Amino acid sequence: MKKIYKYLILSPIILACSSGLSSCSNKASSERFTLKIINSEDYIYLNDGDPSAPADMVDQFKAYIKKLANTPIEDGGIDPKFRNVDVVYDTSDTNETLYSELQTGKSDYDLINVSDYMAQKMASENLIVPLFKEGETRAEMIPNYETYASKKIRNRLDEIKASYKWRNPETKEIEDKWVELKDYAVGYMWGTLGILFNPEYSAFSHIDPEEVKEDMHYSFSGLWNKKYQGTISIKNSMRDTYAVGLMHAYEEEFIDLIRRLNLPEEDEEHINQEKYMELFSEIFNRCKPSEVNQVKKALDSLKQNIFGLEVDSGKQDIVTGKIGVNLAWSGDAVYAMDQAEDPELVGKDTKELYYCVPEIGSNLWFDAWVMPKNGNRSEERRELALMFLDFISNPENASQNMDYTGYTSFIGGDSVLELVRDWYDIRTDELYVDEDQIYAVGPNGDDDFFALDYDDCMTFRTEYNRGHKDEYNEYDLYSYNPDLDKDKLYTCPECGMVVSEKAKVCPVCEATFDKPAAGPKSVNSITKQESPVYVLDEEGEPTEDQKKYGDLLIADEDESLKVDLSYFFNNTLDVYGDDYDTVFYSDSYLIGEFTDPGSEDVSENVSVGRQFFTQYPDERTLNRCAVMRDYGENNKYVMKMWEEFKSDPLPIPAIIIFVIIIAAGLALAGFLVTSTILTNRIRKKRLKAAK
Repeated sequence: MKKIYKYLILSPIILACSSGLSSCSNKASSERFTLKIINSEDYIYLNDGDPSAPADMVDQFKAYIKKLANTPIEDGGIDPKFRNVDVVYDTSDTNETLYSELQTGKSDYDLINVSDYMAQKMASENLIVPLFKEGETRAEMIPNYETYASKKIRNRLDEIKASYKWRNPETKEIEDKWVELKDYAVGYMWGTLGILFNPEYSAFSHIDPEEVKEDMHYSFSGLWNKKYQGTISIKNSMRDTYAVGLMHAYEEEFIDLIRRLNLPEEDEEHINQEKYMELFSEIFNRCKPSEVNQVKKALDSLKQNIFGLEVDSGKQDIVTGKIGVNLAWSGDAVYAMDQAEDPELVGKDTKELYYCVPEIGSNLWFDAWVMPKNGNRSEERRELALMFLDFISNPENASQNMDYTGYTSFIGGDSVLELVRDWYDIRTDELYVDEDQIYAVGPNGDDDFFALDYDDCMTFRTEYNRGHKDEYNEYDLYSYNPDLDKDKLYTCPECGMVVSEKAKVCPVCEATFDKPAAGPKSVNSITKQESPVYVLDEEGEPTEDQKKYGDLLIADEDESLKVDLSYFFNNTLDVYGDDYDTVFYSDSYLIGEFTDPGSEDVSENVSVGRQFFTQYPDERTLNRCAVMRDYGENNKYVMKMWEEFKSDPLPIPAIIIFVIIIAAGLALAGFLVTSTILTNRIRKKRLKAAK
């Protein structure tokens, strides 16, 4: 009785507490946080109304956060308060538009996507804030980016510094302080600036296509070549076009740097790669008044050779045949190449376009996410912003963004490697079929045997390396068999064939076994499967072309087809591991020969190629490209030059075309007026005759 009385006395308190707890719980569940993002148009994966495709990347992120919020924290979840998350996703046209908006102080975005120079400028002017609070690290807050972003590319972005003015409290003098972009920016996409051209353009019919490649491969001076007058469009972009003008104006100095780099080490003029890149960057970023005037002269002479300026139409104009040469960003170049060779888009008028990163160098650019300064931003929104950056740095999501945009992600990892392998390794162009197995060609550790179909493969990591370490080296074997349970697979001890646990007889060597077999004992046992397979045609039907599992499509001695992307993918791979072969076989790279002035030495540089080269240039190409800095106070000189350049008279070819268009318009108007008058006269005659 006392116990019941006790509970009766406490019941109002319990009810009050439970009511309060319920109120708190409802409040937590009703909290809603909105992440605000602005990006360039078509610069992230979108579903585009395809019911069979994954949802928009932003919607995938919201579902991902909701799932984490419903997962206990001890099991890897996040605070339940993030159950209700909205994302406002907007697009903008240019870096300068975003810059103007931030200057007004009215921007309420949590993340904006800008180019490297603009991130530097915004950091200098205190318009963006560090992503991390004191004590936080990038590895802790954005682990996917830290793990999977290519170290080579990420380091180039991280090395950029921004200066700002600071008043010394002791001396009261204004001093320059420096911050590093690695604290402010997370890389998204990267690429190069180059020349996109059609060597078989109709206006070039009198020029050998190989001659066109030769004219373009060496330097941006190919844009000044009178042979191509009136067929060229350049960017209506101050910085990109300024860079091209600068490289033309100071071409001899860039050539001399290459000469010094290629000299023997004992020569007193020799410079190493590090010094070369330092000096290259200094020349590439010249912006003093006298230097700007030199660039202005170069661009004024270029104006007489071009068809006109373009913002975003160049990649389409070269596909439709309006122009034959375009100053292009690498991502746009890939887009144009894909469009130009797609018969569903262009009909029979398909064409092969080429992209050049000149041998004497170019611009290496980055687009990155930064966080605008915003006094109203809650801690929850900051955390959501970091979770979004981590989400899109997951290789699976990065590969979706790459596949949709055509640009190249900062992110490596297995999913991106598989995507690039599927796109560009010529060994994946042929499929082989056996009774139960489909083989898609791909490289493994020592290039002695094939990996199998990526879409349906199961991975068997060969870790049986006790006593066989030299043979295995932890290779991966990929196997496809639709009838097998992926969770119950074993390996035949005789030939290495993958079979199900229910199998009693190996379908390849007919060995019998009662227990699940151990892993293969040697590389030879993996490649012992000698039954012939047949190359499939475009319809997926077997042809008479027989192959054997383990045959290589490409002869080992054909070194010209080998492209090593270890510089990009190293230390980003999980399943494949660091020892996995990142060599591709591709005919997308064209080798150009460049003879240094004053030297008989010939250096073979890759400077021209197609999609693969455009998206993933070799390491040597990257090492002759510089990052464009913010010009700081000298921006005013460059901007003044650009305004004068654009306000000058149009180039002669453009004037001629403009006059033709006006004349045609006047002629058409005259025809319509005359036609109307004649029609009225005839009508009057008919009426008169009828009366």
